[in-house]
Amino acid sequence: MKKGRWLIGLGIVLLLVAALFLGLREDREAAICGFVKAHSIELEKIAQDCLRGVQAPGDFWGVVVEGVFPGEEPIVQFRYAATGLVPSTTYYGFYYAQDDAPACYQNVALALAPQSDGTWTWSDGIGNGGVTRRIAPHWFYYEAWF
Repeated sequence: MKKGRWLIGLGIVLLLVAALFLGLREDREAAICGFVKAHSIELEKIAQDCLRGVQAPGDFWGVVVEGVFPGEEPIVQFRYAATGLVPSTTYYGFYYAQDDAPACYQNVALALAPQSDGTWTWSDGIGNGGVTRRIAPHWFYYEAWF
């Protein structure tokens, strides 16, 4: 009888943890989108400076300015948060694309698969992948897992 109660209690705790994790994940994306919209003028200046080769600040309001990632069209990436431990880490943030086109995490040369209006996913075929969503013109949210 006690074992059954213990299992039921454990099941409830696991459900609560899963619900909390999913809620935090959604809140994180909303926070990132809100941050970009609230600071778009300052962030665009940082991005433009980075693209011109001007030294970027290490962070802006606690958000890491990762800098320019070259590619067909360079992007300027900002890291908002990371969870997990290597080799199982998820990164959350946003990036500025001067050409207003979505890109993979760190602008790696992988194909983006459109999922819906303003959402794309990518995968390297071995378990690493990500999603990117349009926040506003030139600005995109990203989530990447490894």
